[in-house]
Amino acid sequence: MKKLIILAAACAIVAGGPAAAQEKANIAWGGSNPGGVMYYMVGTAGTIISEKLPQYNITQVTTGGSTENAKRIIKGELDMGIVYGAHVFMSQKPEGPFANGAKGTMFRGIAKAYKGPTYFVTLPGSGISKVSDLKGKKVALGPPGSGTVFNCSNMLRALGMLDAVKPSMMTFADAGRALGNGQVDALCQSSAPAAAVKELAETKGAIVLPYSASEMSAITTAYPFYATGTMPSTTYKGVPDVELPYLTVYWVAHERVSAQAIEDILNLVYQPEIRKRLAAGHKAWAQMEPDTKNFEALGVPMHPGAKAYYMSKGLWQE
Repeated sequence: MKKLIILAAACAIVAGGPAAAQEKANIAWGGSNPGGVMYYMVGTAGTIISEKLPQYNITQVTTGGSTENAKRIIKGELDMGIVYGAHVFMSQKPEGPFANGAKGTMFRGIAKAYKGPTYFVTLPGSGISKVSDLKGKKVALGPPGSGTVFNCSNMLRALGMLDAVKPSMMTFADAGRALGNGQVDALCQSSAPAAAVKELAETKGAIVLPYSASEMSAITTAYPFYATGTMPSTTYKGVPDVELPYLTVYWVAHERVSAQAIEDILNLVYQPEIRKRLAAGHKAWAQMEPDTKNFEALGVPMHPGAKAYYMSKGLWQE
């Protein structure tokens, strides 16, 4: 009898039955450099998904941020990424950072990840109190190829200041250290809360430079994909409410990712207890929502797996 049981188990393994080890689907997910919001978002979610859905192996890929994520999805080097809505839109032309490259027709939406503001930060005592004071100053604009460089450059270009500052390209963590050490006069961020800015606010103090009404108008006129929003005083210690230009950021996938995988993942991450874990990992996850109508207005559809999930829950927006 023992021999028969062993033989049956062996046959089940050979036949790929219940005793067989389940083959995992590998999913490479691009975030950003350490210190950036996307880095912590992907790290948090990837860990939870791999833990709760062992059939999927989520690999966090460190990148320069939105621009690199978008380009690497287009090249097929990433399966998922956190990408600015503006980049999804521009990749369909293609224009801007995607000019002369392949179109991003393979993008598929999963969910709105968050809305991110673009803002300049300096330290108390710097003598810099408004954006126009940055003329002639050393400003860290973010990692090369990142969405932050894209956003910060847009701000300066719209205000006629792109050639008026002395730009430095560095990681978010390095930018925070450089500002704290006096190696740069200001840094620019395009998400909140950002770890590097949070640390500065709690150790040395931080000033988020306000935009005037005319500056905000110039930005939204030049780049209609930005909208005015308020970064609340609860974001950084000692920083009051401030009006800033915001850009919607999406969680996207390559079209090759299976509908079953996306539906399984969404069924998990929208569970109340999982949403709490995501938000505990990074506050930006608290903003996750379908936003299907706005995403499809960018020129590409939602992922079939996402559509199936949202339709089943009555969350689909035409």
